[in-house]
Amino acid sequence: MAEAVRLPVRECVGEALRFAVDNIRFVAIMAGAGAGALVLLTGLALLVPPTGIVTSVAATFARAFVYAALIAAALYGAGAVRTRLAGDGWRVWASMAIVAFFLFIVFFVLMIPGMIVLFSGPLAPYVGDLEAAGQDQTRVVEIMTRFAQEQPLAVLLFALFYAVIWLLLTSRLYLAAPASVDQNRVLTFETWKWTKGAMLQVTWARLMLLGPAYVLVSALDYIVGRLAGIDAFNPGAGAGVAIGNPALFLGYVFATTFITLLVYSSLEAGLSSALYKALKPAAPRQ
Repeated sequence: MAEAVRLPVRECVGEALRFAVDNIRFVAIMAGAGAGALVLLTGLALLVPPTGIVTSVAATFARAFVYAALIAAALYGAGAVRTRLAGDGWRVWASMAIVAFFLFIVFFVLMIPGMIVLFSGPLAPYVGDLEAAGQDQTRVVEIMTRFAQEQPLAVLLFALFYAVIWLLLTSRLYLAAPASVDQNRVLTFETWKWTKGAMLQVTWARLMLLGPAYVLVSALDYIVGRLAGIDAFNPGAGAGVAIGNPALFLGYVFATTFITLLVYSSLEAGLSSALYKALKPAAPRQ
């Protein structure tokens, strides 16, 4: 059993908050740059639909570069970002891509027993209807919607189980991005042992700081969406606005992306950097 590590959770959370507040001008500039890049990519996808896959991948680079800049600012100060951004951005993107692929493999494997339990248990009464629906996707969606409405506890427990696994695994690898920035090389699973014995504390720090931040960002995004005529709970509304009023939709994309980067991403960068400084191994003495 892993020996518990004493991690100053509240101090790390406080450091993340101070970073976001003290560097609000720099954070806002980076959030604006990231939101602008996402708007350009979204506009290109709307104008030339076949580029959708390319622009989606490019969007991950844009977010990674902004996140790398925020981490570098948290570790070294905003003044150091300009000379580091290119290298840091690629390293952070690569580390996050490796982590994402690892999570995909894990969840692909774990979904097999999960679906077996689901289909042999609460979903069993609906199997006949699903088989009758065949390839009719509209009918399948209707059946699954009915299942979710009639069996909300089963859906909640199923989602909660995988959400907990995701949260714990990402907490073990939470230092990958700041480590990749600080050590000038792509690091992922090398950081796994650094969080040994501290996984629950890292998770608690994330919930303490990023939980409320996520709720705030979601609420603001919902308000912005309603002002633009987009209902976050009805994805079709966004598609309708994008087709009928592309300028309004791009404005919505800019505003919501800016809010997310300004609030959530800055706090996450500050927190991951603070946790990294608290948990990274001490450099060996020469």
